[in-house]
Amino acid sequence: MCHSIAILADVHEVMKQFRVDRLLSYSSNRYEVRPTESVSAVMINRKGERILDEFRWGLMPFWAKEAVCGDRNSIFSNIVFDRIVKKQRCVIPCSGFYVGVTEGKETEWIRFKMRSGTFGIAGLYDIWKAPSGEEELRTCMMLMTESNSVVSPYHASMPAILDEEQMEKWLHPEQKDSRQLRSYLQPIDELRMVANVLSSPSEKLEMGADVSIFV
Repeated sequence: MCHSIAILADVHEVMKQFRVDRLLSYSSNRYEVRPTESVSAVMINRKGERILDEFRWGLMPFWAKEAVCGDRNSIFSNIVFDRIVKKQRCVIPCSGFYVGVTEGKETEWIRFKMRSGTFGIAGLYDIWKAPSGEEELRTCMMLMTESNSVVSPYHASMPAILDEEQMEKWLHPEQKDSRQLRSYLQPIDELRMVANVLSSPSEKLEMGADVSIFV
């Protein structure tokens, strides 16, 4: 599971890179975004526009398995997610993600980044309605795939990072073939990534404080 993510790019950079047509909400300079907090995501609306908005990270109910990070194999084999996979896909802009490795009482934090800078993680979104029908909550989850050689020493799975071509296909509203969609969720080339070992959780706030680099 991905413990938390960072998003540092300013809104103009994100709108250009992800070809956003309309901005609804976006927050930058966030060094650590955790599940249940708001996270920015790009989606396609009914008019075919790319919208940048904020969602609650974690589908409802939050305690449900894979509400935050969904494994690509189980998500695409679960009929519960069939509607969302076909119609409610999104991309989550990201500057880096964190994984914690605990041994005894000590936790080591690993930060993973792309050499190219800001990247997009495949996601799904949903609109949760309260039983009373008076409250709606926009929620999202990120999708996970098998780890590449950079991430695997620390965790068996990693976020499904999309390149530009995959992102185009992932967001395309006419793409509804589950097998094809699943094929986009592959481990990113490890040569495009950098992993930094951090000495303490507080160091996660210093994106430039690299202790060690793996390629």
